[in-house]
Amino acid sequence: MSLFIRYKPEKQQLMALVRCKSSENKALIELFETALQDILEALVVADDQTTINRLQGKASVLKEFLIAVEESQGVLERH
Repeated sequence: MSLFIRYKPEKQQLMALVRCKSSENKALIELFETALQDILEALVVADDQTTINRLQGKASVLKEFLIAVEESQGVLERH
């Protein structure tokens, strides 16, 4: 189960995720993708467990959001 698309997602929430894929929100998605890449790069060189755990948490949330945006149209169609 996704952090952003729960068991019974509300239509309004799904539509908000679908709108993230629109051309006017492309910069937002690019920002999140860049942030995820930066976090993954920082994770490779992290040397203490606390930093590793924090970076993993951040990466996980961003990745789940980007996946939810990609899957939102299909979920909305089945909803």
